[in-house]
Amino acid sequence: MRLHLLCGVFLIGLHSAAIAAHPKVQHSEGKLNTLAPASLQEVAAQELRYRLPSYIVPTHYKLYLETQVHTGNRSYSGSVDIHLDIRQQAKTIYVHQRGLRITSNELYASNPNTNLTFLETLRYTEDPEREFAVFAIRRALAPASYVLHLDFEGELRVDDDGFYLSSYLDANGTRKYVASTQFQAISARAAFPCLDEPALKATVELGIKHHPSYKAVSNMPIFAEAGDLDGNVVTYFETTPRMSIYLLAFLVSDFLYTENEVAAQRVYARPNAINQTLYALEAGVRIMDALDEHIGLPYRSYMPKVDQVALTQFSAGAMENWGLCKYREEVLLFEPGVTTYRAQTTITTIIAHEYVHQWFGNVITNEWWSYLWLNEGFATLYEFLGADMAYPERQYRDLFNVQVVQRVLITDAAESTRPMTFSRGATFNAILSLFDSVAYFKGGSVLQMFRLLLPDAAWRQMLRTYVQGNEFGTVNTDNFVAALTEAFDGVVSLPEGTDVERFVQSWVNQAGYPVLEVRRSYRGEMILSQDRFYGNKIVNNDFTVWVIPYTMMEQGDAQDALLEWQWMTSKAVRVPSSTPNDEWILVNVNQTGFYRVNYDPSNWYMLIRTLLEDTAAIPMHSRAQLIDDSFHLARSNRLDLEIALELLGYVRHEREYPPWEAANRALGYFHGRMRGQPDYILYELFVDTLIGDVFVTLDITTVAPDERLLEKYLRQVISSWACRMEIESCLTATRDALEREVFDADPVHPDVSAVVYCYGLRTAPTVAFQYLFGKLLGSDNRGERQLLINALGCANDTEQLSSYLLAAIGGELQVNFNAEERLSILQSVLSSRQGVDALIEFLTENYTYVVSLLGPNALANLVQSIATNTNTLDEEQMLIALLEQLNSILPASVSASARTTASINLAWPSTREGLLLRYFLERYNFQPVQSGTVLQPDA
Repeated sequence: MRLHLLCGVFLIGLHSAAIAAHPKVQHSEGKLNTLAPASLQEVAAQELRYRLPSYIVPTHYKLYLETQVHTGNRSYSGSVDIHLDIRQQAKTIYVHQRGLRITSNELYASNPNTNLTFLETLRYTEDPEREFAVFAIRRALAPASYVLHLDFEGELRVDDDGFYLSSYLDANGTRKYVASTQFQAISARAAFPCLDEPALKATVELGIKHHPSYKAVSNMPIFAEAGDLDGNVVTYFETTPRMSIYLLAFLVSDFLYTENEVAAQRVYARPNAINQTLYALEAGVRIMDALDEHIGLPYRSYMPKVDQVALTQFSAGAMENWGLCKYREEVLLFEPGVTTYRAQTTITTIIAHEYVHQWFGNVITNEWWSYLWLNEGFATLYEFLGADMAYPERQYRDLFNVQVVQRVLITDAAESTRPMTFSRGATFNAILSLFDSVAYFKGGSVLQMFRLLLPDAAWRQMLRTYVQGNEFGTVNTDNFVAALTEAFDGVVSLPEGTDVERFVQSWVNQAGYPVLEVRRSYRGEMILSQDRFYGNKIVNNDFTVWVIPYTMMEQGDAQDALLEWQWMTSKAVRVPSSTPNDEWILVNVNQTGFYRVNYDPSNWYMLIRTLLEDTAAIPMHSRAQLIDDSFHLARSNRLDLEIALELLGYVRHEREYPPWEAANRALGYFHGRMRGQPDYILYELFVDTLIGDVFVTLDITTVAPDERLLEKYLRQVISSWACRMEIESCLTATRDALEREVFDADPVHPDVSAVVYCYGLRTAPTVAFQYLFGKLLGSDNRGERQLLINALGCANDTEQLSSYLLAAIGGELQVNFNAEERLSILQSVLSSRQGVDALIEFLTENYTYVVSLLGPNALANLVQSIATNTNTLDEEQMLIALLEQLNSILPASVSASARTTASINLAWPSTREGLLLRYFLERYNFQPVQSGTVLQPDA
């Protein structure tokens, strides 16, 4: 599942990493921020209070629902027969329900011939805190099979959770209503009474009554459709396999579909977007075929069909419901000539993510949410591998390290991070908070490390063993360890005294990750040591030990040579080394292991010299790793910042995207600190030097038909920096391309539109801004709308920015933006200081409208973003004035946090990091170069 936060995490900012980040991660991490540490501990301690007793096991649901959603009516009714296996004498039956009204109940005994015997109508009480309906039985039930029949009523929710109401505007501007579901993690109980825990798998038989102008679709194919006397239709579906109840899904709508009958796949969308479904259908078929072959357990051996649905309102971003995957429109629909290469990457990888869940999550499911990484880690890994297998020419797997591994190495370095296997309790927010970067990105990264220890055939056999051995059941770490142990047997040699269980547990049961320190004596040996890596400090008394697999490459080794895995199982060890003293070594080649590596200064400088003189001698992913590791090692005071900056300087010779993306993050951080400082010009010269030789080789406004995907990523990184640094040729080229679209109807290619629109606006006439705003109003493509929103926020004209911000709250234009787009507009102007100033002025006068439309959290987040972009005394005074204006409405903690952030920013130039960066910039005479010369100090 992917969960979405605010205004579209997929629609990447011009200077951020190209992250096809699972939207569920951002949403849940926002939720986590609302949970205080003390309350988290309390919730974890009380988890058992919220769990169902183990003696009640559901085996089957017969669910019937009636809805009049076609009119927009939120009321619905239904009934459910819950077949129960009572495993010990019992006088109470617990059933989950949230916000429903149970109107009647009947308890039956069920014999092996499926005959039912009425027992009694039960008294029950509601426990809203724990979301239980507790049924009391007059005479204790003996262990046996029973059926609890319940009639109930409910209202379609309006928060995109449970069984909820959404809508869209058709081609005539008429509002049409849709009833859809989102049950993960514990919201099936909000749609009908059930036993809502992942381990309680059961089969489901579903019928839905609806208006004949609408159709119902669910996990399984339609079994029958019958007209009712009232003119409505009842759609009955085939019975599902045994599955977790959160995977049940249905949709009642007037949507149309495209279909591949041979593959038994459909893609549903609103009628006025059905022409945008063809790519999702093609990609779905390709990816499913690839996964069938790779895993060796065909999907159709478990389920007869799989459908995909594009929804206008879906907070989860994407969801893997078995046989009925659901997505937000912008991460599924593809419109030729409009959809960008980045959006296509997101669409493809998210389909792969949800499709691999059909095995890892659906056929086998995490036993409890503490093992969520066993679902999401596999899905994160295979969203890149599965997409790559379907479209090998696009090199999707080459995005994994920069989009997943390096990203989570940053977040997992925090003191507050959690282990992969971890529980915060059984309440809605506690469970949702586990859908974070640890479950997704760390889970995928650690599984990648495990995968690369094995030959491909052995890993694939492990997958089959793991799935087949647990199919239609639930799994925990022990099940995974058992399958991996079998795969390792006779293939991977673990160090003495270490088994697979210890190896795996060291990674999944401990918070954080290590830094492997490699210190060469240059006397025939090395000292290897490990410590937990923190992003902001060095801790010398942390005794955490990981079982670390590592590879080592020596200068002159062939890059295609088979590297031997070696192991580190203690805090420190002395290792013999035969590498000549004047040659480098490289550890954790291609960043296969989930940890950072630090070297002694001599080895770092040998690596730097090779990067400058013979860049390709070091593997591409290792080059990206060296940039990323050195930057973060320097920020945590484990490495001299000058070494990291010297190494960063080699990228002027780099022509591959992954290393440039690692450099992009480092450059973005330093830019944020240097902007507004008196010697900012020195930083501009530094960046100009790094990008210069690459920039002159790029045509930044056109796209060749045979261009590689990674070349498109590289062009956007380089051209964004060139325009950001106000290189005249970049600003001129983007302005000219934008004006050709505005005046000559010569459209900008979607793959360069983000840069062209954003920076073309900086120097184009006012009519260009009006043109793009009109294009935004006329578009019903969610992906294009978000791109245009971001681009319009790049304007640097005060009047344009002011009018644009007013449009977010209505103003005189009364534009029909949804709440997500309104917030996105306010955030978009943060891309420049002119925009920040405009936002401050806007909030000063209109904060009450922002709170009423978007809520107090939106205002708090905007204020914190302004503080993050505050670097000078004048800017600090503007922030303080805003905080004083908002004093009556903004929580004191938010104001204090904003002031602290600004103070830290202002103090940065006098910090060790600030002084070292300025010293470095002053010492070197940066000029773009064409050869591999080393940076030279100014004479």
